[in-house]
Amino acid sequence: MSIELLTIELAHLGQLPNGQFFEWESEGDGEPMLWVEGGPGFPAHLGRPEKTMFSRFFRAHLVNAPGCGRSSPPSRMADYDLRGHVTFFESVRQALGLAPWTLVGHSWGGLVAMAYAAMEPAAVRRLIILDGYAGGGSVPPSESDAERERAFDRVRDRAWFEPARAALEASAVLDRPDEQMDVDTFAPAWPMYFADPELPANAAHVERLQRELRFNVDVEIAWGESFEAEDRRPLARSVTCPTLILVGEHDFICGPVWNRALADAIPHARYEVIADAGHMPQYEQPERVLASITDWLPGT
Repeated sequence: MSIELLTIELAHLGQLPNGQFFEWESEGDGEPMLWVEGGPGFPAHLGRPEKTMFSRFFRAHLVNAPGCGRSSPPSRMADYDLRGHVTFFESVRQALGLAPWTLVGHSWGGLVAMAYAAMEPAAVRRLIILDGYAGGGSVPPSESDAERERAFDRVRDRAWFEPARAALEASAVLDRPDEQMDVDTFAPAWPMYFADPELPANAAHVERLQRELRFNVDVEIAWGESFEAEDRRPLARSVTCPTLILVGEHDFICGPVWNRALADAIPHARYEVIADAGHMPQYEQPERVLASITDWLPGT
């Protein structure tokens, strides 16, 4: 079955001095914050629930990364690397006239946010990472494989598990797909990203993610071919801002083993495991995530 590729636009379209367009919107009051979506290649509109969540603390911004939505792609595939994304987001901050902001990154977006904090320390006030990692080479395969199998063991008897795992495996071996093929192949895998996808609230998130997903296939290809395998812990050691790292207990893809390695690399990072959550603790355990952030933020 083919999923309709929806066009969901953010509220505003801006232009950088180099002529590159950026698509963005914001919500809330207070200090500026940037939500960095995962993927690589997912659109920022998937983060609208997170934008609303974080708007109680910040003026929360969504910005479509290069090549997503109406944001211009870079002129070279090589510029889909970490430095290219950091340069883009920092140019957006300057174009919007924002003070140094708090970065909140999820999954691959957590890797980008970490790199931004390391490369542009004067532009970043705080760093929050949800289920992130420090690059594909940052954890021995034996450890990450064992964690994945433990997460799978919880749900192997569920009716959705085998179709979801098959979809995940099929998506991983697609050879230069187009966007429609990417979305259709990946869609059945979404339940794996939740500890309990059968719960009504989680099922609603699964349905939304399946319906609203878009892919920037070029950045996905670039990362799979050129950038994913690196160990970015040396870069993480350069982060100087206050850092909070939260991870879902049952995340099979960027679980505690990945986030512990990242937290150990960032000086003085605070690390917490969110119980009864998978890759999306902000959806499955929002009150616990909010409590952790409230406890960590000064003056809240």
